[in-house]
Amino acid sequence: MFCNIRVELMFPLLLFLIASNTSPTWATNSKTGDFEEEFCSQCQEWCAVAIVSSCDDADAAGVFQFNIPVVGVKNVFCDVANDGGKWTVFQRRMNGNVDFYRGWDYYMFGFGDLRGDHWLGLEAMHQMTKDGNMELEIKMITKAGVYWVAKYSDFRVGPRSDFYALHVSGFFGNATDGLAYHNNRQFTTKDADHDVLIGNCASKNEGAWWYGQCGDSNLNGNFNKNGRQGIWWGPGFHDSRQLRFSEMKFRERS
Repeated sequence: MFCNIRVELMFPLLLFLIASNTSPTWATNSKTGDFEEEFCSQCQEWCAVAIVSSCDDADAAGVFQFNIPVVGVKNVFCDVANDGGKWTVFQRRMNGNVDFYRGWDYYMFGFGDLRGDHWLGLEAMHQMTKDGNMELEIKMITKAGVYWVAKYSDFRVGPRSDFYALHVSGFFGNATDGLAYHNNRQFTTKDADHDVLIGNCASKNEGAWWYGQCGDSNLNGNFNKNGRQGIWWGPGFHDSRQLRFSEMKFRERS
């Protein structure tokens, strides 16, 4: 019965069916893969990879091929179902099936399952945002089941020569501003220390992020831990800030 339903209409239904409680259309959990596998053969629009110039051209939620300057042809997940669509998803944590405690090269080039937990890659993010005019949206669910949204009207990732420094401004949303401290900070991994702490914040937090002196958020932390090494959005990494879902995405500002 799903064959004739467009994916942007099916995706909220999918999420409704898998959610453990009443959820907004963007929320998801570990059962997504099971649902997708079951209906994938009947709904090629979800599974197929088409070539587009950007998520502006995507007419369905799913994986598309981009030809990104410097990077070359790369698969990217486009979200057309939420908040007007046209979103390029560059980070998602939903089930802990992908290890995010990785080194610099992994974070530069990307890793994971584009339909599940993944990181797009810093070089691709830089090339796609370097001209400015991009907005950022981060959607999160705490382990207590609270839904948070953090939006930034301006988002850009710097070049490799500046260790992919983060540039954000114009915060709004029902979450706290977990990136204010990280603005203009360079990216740090366990094997490439660019923070200002004596020591390595990525090692201390078991993640990789735009750390300064470790800071106010850690969305690439250890999915299976709480506290400093877990996934949290601050300030502070106490229990109320621990997350079980996060998704980061950008699009051209209208």
